Amino acid sequence: MHGSNVNDLVPPPVDRGSSVESLAVASRLDLPSFLRLFQLRGSQIMWFLGAGASRSAGIKTAGDMIWDFKQRLYRSQKKLSPSAITDIGEVVVQRKLQAHFDTIGKLPPAGSETEYSAYFEATYPSAKDRRAYLDELLSRGKPSFGHLALALLMREKLCRIVWTTNFDRTVEDAAAQVLGSTGCLVAADLGEPEKFRRAYDEGRWPVYGKLHGDYHSDALKNTDAELRAQDVEMRRNLIDACRRQGLAVVGYSGRDASIIEALTEALDEGRGFPGGLFWFKRSQDEPYPAVDALLQRARALGVEAHFVETESFDEFFSDLVRYLPQTADKVQALAGATRPRLAKSTPRTSTGNTPAIRTNALPLVSQPALCRLVDCQIGGYQDIQDAISAAGVDIDAHRIRDGVLAFGRDTDVRKTFEPFAIKVFDTHPLASRRLVKETGERAIVRDALFRALGKCPGVTLQRRGRRFFLVPDARQVQPSIFGTDRVKPVDRLAGTVSGTQIGWTEACGLRVDHRFDRLWLLLEPTIITDIPEETPEEHVELVREFVRERRARRHNRHANALLDGWITLIIGKGQSVRLRAFDIGDGVDAEFELLRTSGFSGVGRP
Repeated sequence: MHGSNVNDLVPPPVDRGSSVESLAVASRLDLPSFLRLFQLRGSQIMWFLGAGASRSAGIKTAGDMIWDFKQRLYRSQKKLSPSAITDIGEVVVQRKLQAHFDTIGKLPPAGSETEYSAYFEATYPSAKDRRAYLDELLSRGKPSFGHLALALLMREKLCRIVWTTNFDRTVEDAAAQVLGSTGCLVAADLGEPEKFRRAYDEGRWPVYGKLHGDYHSDALKNTDAELRAQDVEMRRNLIDACRRQGLAVVGYSGRDASIIEALTEALDEGRGFPGGLFWFKRSQDEPYPAVDALLQRARALGVEAHFVETESFDEFFSDLVRYLPQTADKVQALAGATRPRLAKSTPRTSTGNTPAIRTNALPLVSQPALCRLVDCQIGGYQDIQDAISAAGVDIDAHRIRDGVLAFGRDTDVRKTFEPFAIKVFDTHPLASRRLVKETGERAIVRDALFRALGKCPGVTLQRRGRRFFLVPDARQVQPSIFGTDRVKPVDRLAGTVSGTQIGWTEACGLRVDHRFDRLWLLLEPTIITDIPEETPEEHVELVREFVRERRARRHNRHANALLDGWITLIIGKGQSVRLRAFDIGDGVDAEFELLRTSGFSGVGRP
């Protein structure tokens, strides 16, 4: 395409005679429809990558960084050591941090569109220090499968232009790996914005525009003032390109007002985005109001604009390159023939001269093969949960692109989704390949498994944020179940931390992972506490010290005894157990079989 005119880039015109109401109905596009659309328009659609794309490469998102800034500010103001905040992902820790800054009142509230830039500048007022922070953070990033798949689209002439607000070099590294040279991709940042214009005008593809700079560059945009004063030429490049091409936005929240303003200007009274505007989001996420307003205005002007739901950056690009005829047969080579693999091991008995390390993973030897599928006009995760609450029923449900997956009584499932115009009420196979990653299929299986575990005698299931725990019922369970005659790691199951009114209890964290072509239940014995938001800092420190001391002795034999105790609570005295999530006859239930023997490291001898 060397020397091509910019008018050659414009796809066939989109019908813009539809009414505003009909466009509003089409505000959400399912992924299969986008795949078919992209096959026709591929080279006419630009990509815009946000922090969510870099997260899969091991780089923190803006949301992760915000909590890091908050804990650094908090610890410096309180003169606390790093060990004072051990798990910033815990909801109770985040509540405590946020309450502190809300009381001070000098920084934006949680969820504000200026939260990232304001907290970054408050933590490190000097641009030099902000650069040092990013240098350390971004230098560790490696291209993920999604980045390599994007580079494959470049190689096959299906991707000409990529934009990003990220500073890292994962796209450049992926392009060098797939295209075979560091010189094939024209990368333009704030230091040389004219490079983008020249490459665009000359038709030298692919070209990569870094709107907030490169972390090796002298020009980086982080703070609110910097973002609003974004380089005029780079902004103009983005606006002009959007007036001639479509745009697919992936992994980007829309937090930066400067970007939203540029995209709004690019609408150009309905003449912009001739290839369409597609904003990808996870089903459980709600878009920022500014993003929703942008798409609503686009549709009102007759621009084809949709939200598209997908699970993750890597999974979306995997679906895309496996679908396209130009790339489908090249995916295997893309993944790399030398990808390391773990060896399978068969259960074995312990011997005196064959050392092995016991893991906390119990194998699932069977799980449900299908669930209910409901195709209806409902939104994402929160919409589904609200519908379940409104119906007053007890079911598990998760969204995928084909509809809603569910376990539970058919009457309850229908009652939940009838208000949303059910089109299809069918079953959906839970294929093993869909359980390898965190998909909607794996989420529905996981939730059903945890529900089934919560029905075991002597335990209750608790959900705290995104984590699930089993908690022993002190009326039915004795501390002796977690020990032997010689090893007694637990003297009591629950109580109150001395010097406070804060309760604690023994618990077992639950997770699910996929290894060796099967699912595994991971058991994580721990201690959980209930710390009210208004708890004085000295009491919080007493609780932390209590938990640290109680867990400090739990190694080797004590840890082994704790794991045995939780396995006994779940499975009993037998070698396996069958569990059902609902124990129903009407509808689709989820049944599991768990083995008592946990996984061991090493390879068994014949």
